[in-house]
Amino acid sequence: MSENLIKFAVATNNEIFDPEWNGGEWMVAHVETHETIEQFIESSNNWAERTAPKFGEIGGFKFVAWANCQAVKGQTRDSMSVVDLGDIRIALPGTDLTNF
Repeated sequence: MSENLIKFAVATNNEIFDPEWNGGEWMVAHVETHETIEQFIESSNNWAERTAPKFGEIGGFKFVAWANCQAVKGQTRDSMSVVDLGDIRIALPGTDLTNF
């Protein structure tokens, strides 16, 4: 568990990731990725549907969020955020970090 992940947990009141629950537990769906935020934005241009990206910072970590998106036609539409924790990015399907 990285120091940055713990800082992110504190910034989100442990609602996304709780470092104390079961030795560190994600509270939401997540995917670790090495893609940059810029690469996510670029690939979102090819998604079936998406709202305009919203940019922000939480706990000192930059993120991009879509209120509603559908990567491939036929999939469900949902929110999506990608946060840059420095050494890795975390994609959070179903989570809009602008709500924090």
